[in-house]
Amino acid sequence: MRDYRKEFFDFAPFVYLDCAYQGPFPRRTAARIQQAIELKCYPHSLRAPEYVDLPERVRARLARIIGARADEIALTNSATQGVGIVATGLGLGSGDEVIVAATNFPANLFTWLHLQRLGVKVHVLKPQSGVVEPDDLAAVISQRTRVVALDWVTYDTGLRADLAALGEIAHRHGAIFVVDGTQGVGAVPLDVRDLPLDGMAVAAYKWLLGPYGTGFAYLSQQIQDRLDLSVLNWLTVEGSANFDTLPVEEFTLERGAKIFDVPETSNFLNLYGLEASLEFVEQVTVGAVWQHCRVLLGRLQDGLRTQALMVLGDTRPEESSTILSFRAESADATARLYVTLKTRRIAVSLRRGSIRVSPYLYNTEADIEALLEAIEE
Repeated sequence: MRDYRKEFFDFAPFVYLDCAYQGPFPRRTAARIQQAIELKCYPHSLRAPEYVDLPERVRARLARIIGARADEIALTNSATQGVGIVATGLGLGSGDEVIVAATNFPANLFTWLHLQRLGVKVHVLKPQSGVVEPDDLAAVISQRTRVVALDWVTYDTGLRADLAALGEIAHRHGAIFVVDGTQGVGAVPLDVRDLPLDGMAVAAYKWLLGPYGTGFAYLSQQIQDRLDLSVLNWLTVEGSANFDTLPVEEFTLERGAKIFDVPETSNFLNLYGLEASLEFVEQVTVGAVWQHCRVLLGRLQDGLRTQALMVLGDTRPEESSTILSFRAESADATARLYVTLKTRRIAVSLRRGSIRVSPYLYNTEADIEALLEAIEE
């Protein structure tokens, strides 16, 4: 396995196996943010074109990573904002139905539940297998279903949904298919062109290694044309570079998903950092991240088989991700084991009563062995 540790800061004495919680900055990202700090310290060096050029560079990199076009990418500050663009833009009301899952992360759950105040019926699936299966969706979808909103990779178990099959069912019933891709994008290979996907919201501070408060939304051209724009970002008005002469009576918006960008889009501290992290992800490739993590999790799974522990999911390759979760014989025993790991300075997460392990390129097989040794004690 290639050693990527020199690209990151030294976590010692901690073993960091928690990228699904926070993706650490590569060294280049911290250096690029320092450049942004310099711009605020000496603002005479900040060139006006950078307000436009920086967001477009970031937009282009994000598009390449997921196989989209740049004009299908809106820059956001969170997955919540990305979901909200669709949820509030469709004008849903009484008689409309939305399907979500209890396993969704709150960012892709409560925004939809909030629509119930408008008379929207929100059907919450409770998948028995831990991830929504095509049969689960087919059993409840109807001609009144306007949106199916699910997570690509579940945040607790790491199980990966079958986007192709779920999207086909949604489209067959005339529904829009939207996903939260936060726990997959950047770590699991994806090409949106191959999928019946209308929208995807992503927080960029996990597997894309960006600053907290960065994200994006993929919005297909078909769905863009159906979304109302409730808050206008004046930077997306044609001719905004010459804002002193912008027309007031009649104005035209630029084309593409950028009209849904978060205001103050060119947040230099955040976007300089995100740009550097995306540059790193593109250079190493998502495929390399996937392969590296799968080798490590395979070693972990082999080791867990010798323990009295239950591995959650990851039994079928098509449902696997770069996250692996496991439990002890009881909730209390799992909680005690989690405390033990923290005491041993092994950083993992406790999610819904299971211990979640999420390695990245900076991890090695020695880190997995350290985790297994701590579990055995």
